[in-house]
Amino acid sequence: MMQRRDWLDSRPVRRNLMLLFLPWMLLILLLTVLLYERLLDARLAPLLREQQYVLSEGLGILNRQLANLLGHQQFLIQQPVLARALENPGASNRQALGKLFLEFSASTGGYDQIRWLDEQGNERVRVDMTEDGARLRPEGHLQNMADAYYFVEAMSLPAGGRYLSRFDLQQVFGVLQQPLKPTLRVASPLFDQQGGRRGVLVLNYLGAGLLKRLGEVAADYAGSLSLVDHEGYWMLAPDPQDAWGLMRGRADATLANRNRSSWLSMQQEPSGVFSDADGLWAYSRFDPYDQSRLDSREGQWMLVAHVPAPLVRTLEGQVLWQVMALCLGMLALGAFVVIRLGRSEYQHDCVQQDLLGSQRALLRSNEALRETVEQLQRTKGALLQAEKLSSLGTLVAGVAHELNTPIGAASVTASTLQAAVQRARKAGQVDDIGHFLGRSEAGLGIVIDNLARMALLTQAFKRLASDRASTERRQFDLVALVQEVLVILAPRLRQGDYQVCVHAPDQLWLDSYPGPISQVLQNLIENALVHAFEGREQGVISVRLSRDEAAHHCVIEVEDDGCGMEEGVLAHIFDPFFTTRRGRGGTGLGLHITHQLAVDILGAQLQVRSTPGVGSCFRLVLALA
Repeated sequence: MMQRRDWLDSRPVRRNLMLLFLPWMLLILLLTVLLYERLLDARLAPLLREQQYVLSEGLGILNRQLANLLGHQQFLIQQPVLARALENPGASNRQALGKLFLEFSASTGGYDQIRWLDEQGNERVRVDMTEDGARLRPEGHLQNMADAYYFVEAMSLPAGGRYLSRFDLQQVFGVLQQPLKPTLRVASPLFDQQGGRRGVLVLNYLGAGLLKRLGEVAADYAGSLSLVDHEGYWMLAPDPQDAWGLMRGRADATLANRNRSSWLSMQQEPSGVFSDADGLWAYSRFDPYDQSRLDSREGQWMLVAHVPAPLVRTLEGQVLWQVMALCLGMLALGAFVVIRLGRSEYQHDCVQQDLLGSQRALLRSNEALRETVEQLQRTKGALLQAEKLSSLGTLVAGVAHELNTPIGAASVTASTLQAAVQRARKAGQVDDIGHFLGRSEAGLGIVIDNLARMALLTQAFKRLASDRASTERRQFDLVALVQEVLVILAPRLRQGDYQVCVHAPDQLWLDSYPGPISQVLQNLIENALVHAFEGREQGVISVRLSRDEAAHHCVIEVEDDGCGMEEGVLAHIFDPFFTTRRGRGGTGLGLHITHQLAVDILGAQLQVRSTPGVGSCFRLVLALA
């Protein structure tokens, strides 16, 4: 008996390990590296797309908010009420201007203060936004803001100039206002009709709304979205405690300090995407101080989308484990195959020592193999025949059910006529004979009608069965073929209040394959009965036939007024084994087979459109021969 150590130490096993397993191992290691990179890219791709989306949406919010701010200021500057107040700053004109500021502040809701400062820096009209709404500040509480930096800067600008302040926190007498109020001030010089300076219009924009919108954009983002100034100080930070670090006594709370190398990389280009030890970064500079519209000495802002390194390392670890598991599995499989091959060779060498026994074993194996092949051929033939006849199952059941009615009616009528003949023969009276002839005539009419109906069904079934079995190309009347399919499907249609309306010319001759076409029509109509009218006992199916000689094709449309399909279902209806009736008899092969018949055999196009709640329409386009 062969010992385990013998074949493990045998020459065939060692040779296969050297010639087969080592190249296999090198190939698997190379493929592992490539697969790791591809899988990691695939796992990171959704994060990168989401990162770009968040960054793009954030830039859109900044542009829109700044445009609104400038538009609002321009709107106020152009108001006649302000012009009258500049010409004549009397009490009535200031009161009218205050009313305008109140209405504007209440309607927009985004401004902490709206002020007109005269050329000496005195507040002439001021509206504050409070918890109770917009309030006009009494004259006794107005202040002189001549030393305010935004007043000094705006007063030095020419007509049409604008000054946009640094985005910072509101202070009252040098103390941060609580709760914190991020504020952005825009100031423009005012001039009367003679060109004389009449002060400055100042709008204090509440930046909390802007920051809130940026936060909402990144609410479902795996990373963080932050807004920093040109020095790296956060205005919107991943950790709210880091925001406004310079004004809150935390000068080190900057992106430049926390992620020094990443910050330096961002200074190279206006926008970009890169990865480093701190994670994945996407950034874009935003210049609120566009020199074509604004005048300011402040720097640019930067919008930064960041995926932290721990999340990236987690994804890398998951991909690495998957790839390593696959690598080890492939190596184990290669080792198993190589060892089995070596063992087989060793066994073959052992078997050669007894040539006669090997020959007998080989003969027995060949005989068993021959029998197996013959059995497989017989099984293959049986399966092909069963597949060829399986599509006739529904037709046979429908025809058998449909023939029962006329056969029963003819049988009952014939029995009644036979009994009447016997009674007439016994009676032998003229009146009875006349009555008998009348009943016989009516009965014979019933028998003839039912026999004609049986003949029609039998003829339709015979033609369809012949076409399905042969799949030969011939000339046929498509309208007649549709009528034959509807005759066979009549029992199925009568299970509910279903109607099939055919819109077609009297005749439409084609040179094609009638069998596959009838199968496609049957499948589409039955699909509508099963899926489109689920939960309903009535419905209308429209079959439209047309021929376009100019386009050289024929069009068959099967449309229902059922429940329709959602986009997710519509995208997969021709996939094999896809069904919405899983566990309720659905196999997911009906429309897949229909599509194969249409494309592979008929060389046609099968299109579908559907609207939920309205219905579906399948369109078969056949090229004319």
